[in-house]
Amino acid sequence: MKNFAKYPVPELLDQFRNACLAQYDTYLTDDVSKRNKLFDFLLAVTRELKRRGVEERRALLALFADKNPQVRLQAAKSVYSVAPIEAKACLEAIAAAGLPDQSLSAGMTLSRLEEVPSCLDWI
Repeated sequence: MKNFAKYPVPELLDQFRNACLAQYDTYLTDDVSKRNKLFDFLLAVTRELKRRGVEERRALLALFADKNPQVRLQAAKSVYSVAPIEAKACLEAIAAAGLPDQSLSAGMTLSRLEEVPSCLDWI
């Protein structure tokens, strides 16, 4: 895994976005192994932003405007603990969009958040 400490926040956001786009492609190719590796990469980027502080992590909110639903989904999950209102609204929009994979994931996340509001705090 890369050492993300040397990267500025805008570059981390670009890497996060690119990993999400690659992850989106794995839903088309059904490459679960690659999807899991990309999840680990996204988690490492998120943890680096978390290490830097709340404002740096909130930079993920900019990805809510992305056209790709996987980018928005992963950004919402990754920023939820520091921006729950915005993240929940994003998850609700994705859940309502009727997308096969991302809507299901967003809906399941929202359901789990109702049961355990802190379920995304580990990220």
